[in-house]
Amino acid sequence: MKEKQLSLSPMYFMILKNIHDTQDCTANYLADVTEKDKGQITRLVQELINQSLVTKMPNPMDKRSQFLKLTPHGRQCYQELASADQAVLKDMRANISDEELKHFLTIGEKMLSNLNTINHKA
Repeated sequence: MKEKQLSLSPMYFMILKNIHDTQDCTANYLADVTEKDKGQITRLVQELINQSLVTKMPNPMDKRSQFLKLTPHGRQCYQELASADQAVLKDMRANISDEELKHFLTIGEKMLSNLNTINHKA
C-alpha cells in the first residue's frame, strides 16, 4: 500500500472498516459513528476514492446521498489491514491473562466515563 502513498492513519482504517461492515454506508453515517465533522469525512472519503479504495454508488431512495462501497482493491487492502490489526492485538495480549485484561478494560471504562463527566461540566 506504500506504493499508493495512502496515509494509513487509524482514521482511514476506521473508515474502511465501517464501509466494509455497513450495508448502504453513507458519509453522514460515517460522520455520526466516528464523531467527526462532515467536511473531514468528505476529505477522507475523497482521498480513499482517489486511491481507488472506495467508490460511490447512487442511493435510489435519496438522490442527495450516495452509498460508499469498497472497490476490489479496497477490500484487499481492508483485509490486509484487518489481519495486521488482529496480529498486533494478539501480540499486545501476550503474557496478559484474561483476568488482567478484564481489569484493564474496567479501569479504562471508568477513566473514560470520568473524562466524559469532566467534559460535560465544562
